[in-house]
Amino acid sequence: MSFQDLLARIQQQPQDADYHSLRMAYARSPEYAPYVHDLEGVERLRDALQSGDLEAALLAVGRLLSFNYLDIEAHMAADYVYTMQGDTDRSTYHRTVARGLIDAINDTGDGNSPETAYIVLNIPEEYTFMRLLGYTPGQQTLVTRDEHEFDMFDVEDPEGQTRQIYFNIDLPRQWLEGQM
Repeated sequence: MSFQDLLARIQQQPQDADYHSLRMAYARSPEYAPYVHDLEGVERLRDALQSGDLEAALLAVGRLLSFNYLDIEAHMAADYVYTMQGDTDRSTYHRTVARGLIDAINDTGDGNSPETAYIVLNIPEEYTFMRLLGYTPGQQTLVTRDEHEFDMFDVEDPEGQTRQIYFNIDLPRQWLEGQM
């Protein structure tokens, strides 16, 4: 099934969606551009949220989601804004999509080794995921093993312990190689 077909399903029934298949279809689609980011949209969203301008925040969210509908942070921001506005249905929708995307990453591994690394679609997902786990990222190292590439981070966990976490970055790296 194509990315557009899976996306249409999720937009209609996010609670019953296969987010892993959606993410992998996205990585195979022409829309996939893991190293292209709407930094202006991100700045607009941050500024709007900091100033409490919920309407501007929704405009920025719309821009970010039109750029990349799998943007976890944008869905989380939409959930927050709609919650603040008392729009339970829209808030629930975006929370469900964000949770589905997060769970899809979490279901790819445990991040404890290259063999069990979390599979990400882009680098911002790594930072979003670490933040959601309560980790503070430190040193980042590129690791290559068995023809796969990983970002390894030294992180501090919520209990103050230092550990390493791995992200499989084959998908973005393959896209980058295809662009050259």
